[in-house]
Parts: sequence; C-alpha cells; structure tokens
Amino acid sequence: MIMDLLRHLPLALAGILPAALAAQVIITFEGSLQGSPIPLDSIHVENLTGTGDTTIYFPDHELVLDFSTGLQGHAGDAAPIRSMPNPFTGSTDIMVASTGGEVRMSVYDATGRATATLRVEAPAGQYRFRYRSGMPGLHIVSMEQNGQRHSLRMVAMEGTGCVNGTLSHLGAVGTAKSDRSLFTWQPGDALRYIGYASNDTAMFSGVIEHTPVASTTRTFTFFGATCSEAPTVMDADGNVYPVVRIGEQCWMGTNLRTTHYSDGSAIPNVTNDNAWLQVGATGAWSNYENSTAHGATYGKLYNWYAATDQRGVCPMGWHVATDAEWKQLESALGMPANELNSAGTRGEAQNVGGMLKSTAVWNTPNTGATNETGFSGLPGGARGGFSEGTFFNLGTHGEWWTSSNYGEFNFAVRRQLRHSNGGIGRFGYYKGNGYCIRCLRD
Repeated sequence: MIMDLLRHLPLALAGILPAALAAQVIITFEGSLQGSPIPLDSIHVENLTGTGDTTIYFPDHELVLDFSTGLQGHAGDAAPIRSMPNPFTGSTDIMVASTGGEVRMSVYDATGRATATLRVEAPAGQYRFRYRSGMPGLHIVSMEQNGQRHSLRMVAMEGTGCVNGTLSHLGAVGTAKSDRSLFTWQPGDALRYIGYASNDTAMFSGVIEHTPVASTTRTFTFFGATCSEAPTVMDADGNVYPVVRIGEQCWMGTNLRTTHYSDGSAIPNVTNDNAWLQVGATGAWSNYENSTAHGATYGKLYNWYAATDQRGVCPMGWHVATDAEWKQLESALGMPANELNSAGTRGEAQNVGGMLKSTAVWNTPNTGATNETGFSGLPGGARGGFSEGTFFNLGTHGEWWTSSNYGEFNFAVRRQLRHSNGGIGRFGYYKGNGYCIRCLRD
C-alpha cells in the first residue's frame, strides 16, 4: 500500500507544482488626494524580510509577484518614456524608446515655461538622456517623434539655483537588465511600499507596509503636501515615515515607533504598571496596553525623559518640537495670536485641531476632522505616570510631548486633540506620563 502511494507521488506532484509555481500575486496601486484619484509618479518597493528593492514608474502601477521567481516584468516596462530616479535630487536619467527619426525632447516647469530642449536623430532603439534641474518642484518632460507625443511628470527635490535646467543626450543603450531582477520575493515576506504623487503645485508621499498573500489593491491616501527636501525619514529601527509640510515646517506624518535612540542605544520597554512609575528620570516606552497591534497603529507611548534624552529619540537631523514650534504650527493654521500662549483648548473656532486629525480611527463624533494638513493625528491615548501606570483614553484623545518644561513642577508641556472638539489643547502634566511623539525637521 505504502509503496503504491510512493510510486504515484511524483505523478501527483507533477500535476500540482506547475499550477502552484505559476500562481501570481498582483498588487495594484492607486493614489487618493483629499478623496479624489491622483496618479502615482512612482512606487518604491523594499523587501523587509528578504533582500532587494525596486521602483515602479508611471504609468506602471502594478507589482507582479511570482511564487517561484519573485518579481515579474510586464507591459509597464515598455513605456515610451521613463525617468529614474523620480523623484530625484540633482539629476535624473530619462529613457526613451525611439521608433526611428528625429526625437524632440522638452522639459517644462509647473508654470508651463520650457526649461530645457533638445533635438536628436535617433534610429529605432533605446536612448538615454539626462536632465539636471535648475529649480526644485514639478517638471513635465515631453518627447515628440513622428507625430506622436508622450509626456512624463518628474519631481525635482532640489536644483542648481539656475533659472533653467540642462538636458543632455547620453547615447543609445542596449537592452538593460531590469532593476526588478535585483528584487527577490517569497511568500510570507513583508514588503514596504513608498508612493509618490504630484500635481501642479505640490508633491505627496505615503508609506504602506504589507505582507502579500493574495492579489489586492493598495491605496496611498494623501492629504498634506510633503517636504520636497525630505519626503520620508527613517528612524533607528528602520521604520519609514512620510513627511508633511505645514507652513514652513516639516513634520513626521505619523507617530514615532522607534525602540532605540538615534545612536543605537535601546530605550527600555517597561510593561509593568508599577515598574513604569518607578523608572524615575530614565527614558522608557510602551505600547498602549502592551499591544504590538496598538503600537503599529498608533505609535508608541514615551515618557518625557525619553523624548528629551540627549541621545536623541528622533532620527538624526530631527527633534522633538518645542512648545514654541508647536505654536508656529498652530499659527500657520490660523490660530489667533491672543490664544497661542493660553492653556486649555484653543483654536476651536478656526478648527485648528480638526485640520490635524485623521478622518478615521477616532471615536465619534470626531468633530471637525479633515486632516487637510496630512498630520494624521490619531487617538493613541496615554499612560499614567504619577499615581498609576495604567492606560487610558484610546480612541478619544491624542497626546504629544513637547520638549519644553512647564512651570516649577515636574511638568512638561503637551498637546492634545480630542474626538469631541476641533481645537487643540495646550497643557502641562507630569513628565512620567506616556504620550506619543512627533518629530520635526531641524
């Protein structure tokens, strides 16, 4: 009996394996800006479990994964015009598929002004051009040949300072090995997607982490404009955060999740309620109710000593905002000057807090929430640090430390958003409490 089963096993596997190996997981990406669709300029994909990374460029918007070979190519690779990298710093290479004849290349800024032009006689094949931007911002590159025009949006994160850019022809190229071949994937691998989009006035970025198990659509939901000089930032643990520009400041677009200071030193994770009360002036963190799921959604809760430790809880080049820097944010959103220094809830008439609150996750009524700034403030709750080390207010309150002291007591200034109003609170409370942290670019 057993020998008969073994004898027929190869035949059974022969029928099963081809189907399994041919199976594909297709991740389709979309962008949404304030509830309206927006095309994605590029999606950078990183394998957090395995190795490698790859970038998908407009008009391509699908990631095709094969169970046996990893990433697969598809029609999007044959786009007539592509730029790599995009967004770019300094320069970007533009790949053009010529059908034969004169190619007319032009680059325009967001106002429609031509910043660079070039004409090249190009027999059928692939050609490489290089564009160096004079000014940061949105650019449109246009290719014309044989009565056909193709265009592509590019975003320059910085420029040379000149009014115009430069466009140069680097010559014909052979069939290049796709950068996708550097990317490997196996079922169960966790992936990170960083999406970029732009319109005529601003650039946007978003981050999604995902373990693909079946074909699906993932949507980057954009609100506020990103900082062109730093569209994302990575902490000491390797977590990547979107960055939003509010007024003249660049803020992290989600709450901090690091478990290490920027020098690599570990921040103590204190789970026991009594132990949390006894840490004294030592930095500490915890997830709400010690739940890793809560930590992934809302970020971690830190005491004030972790927020102000000289080793830096924020990434290099970033810091925990002062009370004055929070006031600058509030002023940019319309808070009257006579309310900035007040304690309690302020800016309610101007809906300052509503502009900072996420439109999801909060308990009802989530008064005034629009998230038009992209700050995406969440109701991560808090942890007591004075008489009880317990957790409270998840879903109804979002609390953030400043790095500023408050009065003569062992208090520091914090900011607070609530589900029940559209203002933003300015209060002082005990430094041993656990609140969320948002980092501000230096």
